[in-house]
Amino acid sequence: MTNVEHNLERHGQPALTTLARKEIVRYLRHPVFLAGLALTILVSLFVDGTSSTVLDGLGPAAGLGLFGLIVMASLTKSSDRAAAAAGSVASDERTRTLALASAVVVPFGFALLWFVRSVLIYNSSPPDAKTVPFGPVSDAYIYMVMFDQGVLAAVGGPLLGLVIARWIPRRGATPVAVVVMVLVTILLQGIFESTRSFREFWPWTHFYGPMGVDGDGDRWVVLTGSPYWYGAYLVALCIIGVLVALYRDHESPRGNLRNAIIGVAVVAAVLCVLAMTGGYDETLVNPLASGKA
Repeated sequence: MTNVEHNLERHGQPALTTLARKEIVRYLRHPVFLAGLALTILVSLFVDGTSSTVLDGLGPAAGLGLFGLIVMASLTKSSDRAAAAAGSVASDERTRTLALASAVVVPFGFALLWFVRSVLIYNSSPPDAKTVPFGPVSDAYIYMVMFDQGVLAAVGGPLLGLVIARWIPRRGATPVAVVVMVLVTILLQGIFESTRSFREFWPWTHFYGPMGVDGDGDRWVVLTGSPYWYGAYLVALCIIGVLVALYRDHESPRGNLRNAIIGVAVVAAVLCVLAMTGGYDETLVNPLASGKA
């Protein structure tokens, strides 16, 4: 019987539930989360009348996802310090990790609210014909991209923070991770043609935007790749994140976890390939000029 099972047998199933609730409250009250939420709201208030909400995913991705990485890393470290101070009466690491992972319902919930609001604005104030959608691009395609960039990013960021805090508990690891995430995202967001064919392996990228063509640097285009498979790939990455964080607990049996990580990683690899090869075969260019050439 694992330490988690001992804990639940001794304290009952509510032990994990109670700890999860505590972590959710701590997440809600964390000043970095509140700052990120304020940033997300602020960005959402300034809707571009030309492109409506189709490019607004950066708000929750940064405010809830990137800031969430910092929040979760901070909560994990403080949870471990509290456990060390409590000694033998503390919950084991695996239980604490599960409770911390449960706290992602906070950014997920607010990101869902952002998504619903963005879809409503998109439909009530449609984007200009010079942007998206156009041609074969459907509204459902736009919704999926918005969900990938906003909602799933808001979940993935905190889970990455949990993994980093579990495996690299050194001072400075979190800010370095944030800087790396930003720099690599700049390179793989789709604005550089040389990286477009494999950009989907990264947890945040564009599928359309004013990336330009020869003679019109602001012309809107839709890139290759499938946002539907990409969304499934991001979900797989989130699952891997939780499993890898749990795997850090050396005091609990890890054989099944190892097999689960390998299995989900294989699925994620397949989904990533499908995200890269699915969707449109070539870049689609809006037939209407940007008007800025």
